[in-house]
Amino acid sequence: MANWKYDIVGSFLRPKEIRIAREKYKDGEITYDQLRKIEDEVITKLVDKEVAHGLKRVTDGEFRRRWWHLDWSTNAFNGWDTIHLDRVINGVSHHIELGYVSGKISYVKDNKEIQDYVFLKKLADERGVEAKKNISGPNMLLIDEIFQMGHNEHAYYGNDTEALIEDIAKAYQEAFKDLYEKGCRFVQVDDTSWTYIIDDRFMMKVLATGHTREEVIEWFVKVTNKSLENKPEGMTIATHFCKGNFKGKGMWNGFYDAICEGVKRCNYDVFFVEYDDERSGSFDPWKDFPKGKTFVVGLISTKKAELESKDFLRNRYLQASSIITDNLAISPQCGFASVEEGNDITEADQWAKIDLLVSAAHDIN
Repeated sequence: MANWKYDIVGSFLRPKEIRIAREKYKDGEITYDQLRKIEDEVITKLVDKEVAHGLKRVTDGEFRRRWWHLDWSTNAFNGWDTIHLDRVINGVSHHIELGYVSGKISYVKDNKEIQDYVFLKKLADERGVEAKKNISGPNMLLIDEIFQMGHNEHAYYGNDTEALIEDIAKAYQEAFKDLYEKGCRFVQVDDTSWTYIIDDRFMMKVLATGHTREEVIEWFVKVTNKSLENKPEGMTIATHFCKGNFKGKGMWNGFYDAICEGVKRCNYDVFFVEYDDERSGSFDPWKDFPKGKTFVVGLISTKKAELESKDFLRNRYLQASSIITDNLAISPQCGFASVEEGNDITEADQWAKIDLLVSAAHDIN
């Protein structure tokens, strides 16, 4: 993994054509096939732009998704559903979806998300770059089933956490195999559940169920490593987490000290971690980072238009490499549009950030 020094997290701001087309589809003005054709055209333009701006690993920008995690889970798994409700986030009321386990978790082979990847890979292959598939992680299912819906007992699995973990892990093993068979060699597992449990407000929910942070961390490590068992040879599986990026606003507070020892026990090849401001704390918790792994330090903010200075990026990179590992890369701290509304920046700001990423990485290395 030492031959690359920069990467993106995944999502890009949705172009106007996508937003209009999705509204027309929702209102019944165009068919699904017509929507799909528009998405194909816009994603093709995006990949061309990613390559033109120097990216060697590309995504489809998550242009076919409403939410970064719910679309994967809804399409990839049986036994998963969502509800719509209004909720106040960061002092503002939003109409949102929440996921929950509605039945036995199992994998849906060759689902829509897999078909989306096949289209992306064809574009990437034609342009001589690598296609990366972003999926939400196993802990997102686990944490939603146990806590997010607010029950003391699980919605479907009762108190049988072991059965839940086994089913989630089996489903993810099958997903990795399906992706591998379609030619995928780099998967990024986005799993912000880790940062839920550094936040004191969320920990109140955990404690109210009679569980502890330590207990949840053990569940997280177990379901993660079981999901990674039988990983196809030659497939790199990365993980990413940040402290929330809902329309450019953070959601969780606290430092990584509470979780990093658990995270380091997870058998991922690459770790993307948010480090763009003082909310991230120091790099010290990542001392004794596993040898042979790559740490991708998210130094460039996607939440604000202001460009970081190259001196800032260099200094933070050197701090991280002196503490964590010399097998280090840099990235933005998150995507530019975790939900379809996107962050409060312009497309020009977005591409300026990508240019800074590529330029700074070359200068540092």
